[in-house]
Amino acid sequence: MTKKTTEKNKGGRPKTVLTDEQIGEIEVLAKDLTIEQIADYFAIGASTFYRVKQEDLRVSTAYKKGKATGIKEVASKLRALIDQGDTTAIIFYLKTQAGWSTEPKNDNKIKLKFPDSKTPSDIIDTALTVLENGEITLNEAGRIADLAIAKLNITNKTDQVEEATAKRESMEELMDKAYTIRKVLEHQEKHNKGN
Repeated sequence: MTKKTTEKNKGGRPKTVLTDEQIGEIEVLAKDLTIEQIADYFAIGASTFYRVKQEDLRVSTAYKKGKATGIKEVASKLRALIDQGDTTAIIFYLKTQAGWSTEPKNDNKIKLKFPDSKTPSDIIDTALTVLENGEITLNEAGRIADLAIAKLNITNKTDQVEEATAKRESMEELMDKAYTIRKVLEHQEKHNKGN
């Protein structure tokens, strides 16, 4: 692997220039190797290879063409496996090309927080506003609406319980008062009979 080093930098160090044969090798090597590995193959530093690739359009073109050829070969094999129904190949493709993930998403995480003082109507209005702004999905807005309805039901039940408790307490108070009045009347009756 000889390097053609006819040009000189101003600092006196010879400038690395690759021969036509070496540039042809880059296209073949780029199918399978990284830039660092190609630089090692030519016994030059990776930064030198990057510089040569930037300065010499032939080197850059050979590298890109080699990478594209390698990707095309592998992609066609992957496509053949996908066409045969290979689940692993399908999942790999979807993960790398479609952004899919096998990790469970936390769909229960709601991005909004509502203070207890907000009414169910306020909560639904807020959800509609942020949905309109694109800050949440329709599914998330639906879950927020469900939570608002649940809060409304809880509030209604709490109000009903409080109302029933208040009625019971007022009934107990009335019964206590009635008992007290009866006792007072009985006491007065006994007192009047004794006189």
